[in-house]
Amino acid sequence: MTTGLQIGRAVAALLTAHSGLRAAIGSKVFPIVSKEGTSYPFVVYRRNSIEVQYTKDGKAGETVNVDIVIAAGSYAESIGLADMVREAIEGKAFIMSDTLKVRGSQLTAADEEFFEDSNVYTQTLNFNFYL
Repeated sequence: MTTGLQIGRAVAALLTAHSGLRAAIGSKVFPIVSKEGTSYPFVVYRRNSIEVQYTKDGKAGETVNVDIVIAAGSYAESIGLADMVREAIEGKAFIMSDTLKVRGSQLTAADEEFFEDSNVYTQTLNFNFYL
């Protein structure tokens, strides 16, 4: 049975498989929060919601919503990394295991911020994954 609770595994796999992103951030891809003291740039992902579609016969599918936050020391770097994240995620369909089959993914929103206290630029990309 495919379950959206495992979507973090898919997101991490897609991000770490992208050669440009891996060259830029190494292994600094984290679920929910970065490790304390992590230097920029890095990426954090978090599942926001799961919407299950049902029919009379039972579960028909799931839509899982995920935010991917890119943190960088400059605005230009944050945009460049966001483009790579988008390339790694958008439109992808794949089977990771018997319990995680992704039929597709779609960028649904993007936001950006600057945090003066930590001197960091962030890009937040929001994706829907269809299972």
